[in-house]
Amino acid sequence: MAAPLGAPAQDSDSGEDEEQVAHAQERLLQALMARAGRELRRRELQRDWDVLGELGSGSYGRVVLAEPRDGGARVALKLLSKERTARCSFLREFCTHLCLRGALTCVQVLPLAFETPTEFGFAQELAPAGDLCGLLTPGVGLPEPQVKRCAAQVSAALSYLHGHALVHRDLKLDNVLAFDRECHLVKLGDFGLTRVLGWQVRPAAGPAPYAAPELWHLRAGEARLRLEPALDTWAFGVLLFALLTGRFPWGSPGRADPAFRRFRAWHGRTCAGEAPPRPPRTWRGLGEAALRLLRGLLHPSPGRRCPPGEVLRYLGRPWAGEGGQVSGEGEGGSGEGSSSGESGQVSSAGEEGQVSSAGEGEQVSSAGEEGQVSPTGEEGQVSSVDEEGQVSSAGEFCR
Repeated sequence: MAAPLGAPAQDSDSGEDEEQVAHAQERLLQALMARAGRELRRRELQRDWDVLGELGSGSYGRVVLAEPRDGGARVALKLLSKERTARCSFLREFCTHLCLRGALTCVQVLPLAFETPTEFGFAQELAPAGDLCGLLTPGVGLPEPQVKRCAAQVSAALSYLHGHALVHRDLKLDNVLAFDRECHLVKLGDFGLTRVLGWQVRPAAGPAPYAAPELWHLRAGEARLRLEPALDTWAFGVLLFALLTGRFPWGSPGRADPAFRRFRAWHGRTCAGEAPPRPPRTWRGLGEAALRLLRGLLHPSPGRRCPPGEVLRYLGRPWAGEGGQVSGEGEGGSGEGSSSGESGQVSSAGEEGQVSSAGEGEQVSSAGEEGQVSPTGEEGQVSSVDEEGQVSSAGEFCR
């Protein structure tokens, strides 16, 4: 793997160990991709599978519910259009899944990839309850016990990825799949944008609530940002806020967004050992434990963000404030919605939605030094925002 441009010198044993793991992980991925490419089978979809319905679709391709004609359990087939997805991008996503087969909190795939005349495909386990976006009540969120179960399991998935020098890069509500409506089992999915630590990433392509400030503030033509787990940590904090409140904290982490400006001003006034000032209006339904956790995950400085595993320290404490909108009334509690509207509500996708974009628009140009594939046109998580910085509705975000 080529050394990333602008990467800081690693002068500690810990940094050197991380780089060694990243190089080893990239070599493993390249070897798996080469083998999977040689073994990629040509299939006729309707001949080998009974396609029972569509679970989701987008410009990248589609996800369908299917049953093998020779018997076996139903699966979700992820089918990527050859017009939109380079062969190398498809192989990298599939092989990244294979590298995560030891992580029970990551969506598992069958060790078989194939292609049809128009699509690349692979089969993954079926999540009957859909994704978190489909379970969420806009403006309300999920009951606190469900949020905590999601938090613990997504934290475990991210810790596994980061421990293997991988960064997900696309953590959001519709990329966390639920196997039951109470979220006793949820798994992180969609690894189309996942890359090894140190990969060079481009600026965010548009307004994105999940994008970290350091990625959002990059300007076109600047050196790319060195990929770090802190990008996932930030997205994890935004995801937890959305689960707790049913809305995003801001439209994008930029100076032009009033909700983000208020958050930065509040965060900058919180000092260790002092009583924190009153949080912005849309944060006031959260209790002190949730606020403290989110302040750590959403620290503006990447190096000072707490790791995802920090969430485990807060699971035994209440996350709702007095009179807050977070529901703690058992599994069926709906909570009270906020009308403040500083940031937009999370729009609800259908329960059948399984997987969203797998690196939409991502094209692979050529292999870099040491076999590293250099992506071009990679896209961040993009939503639609209006002039006031509010996330638009009509399902434009959860898709």
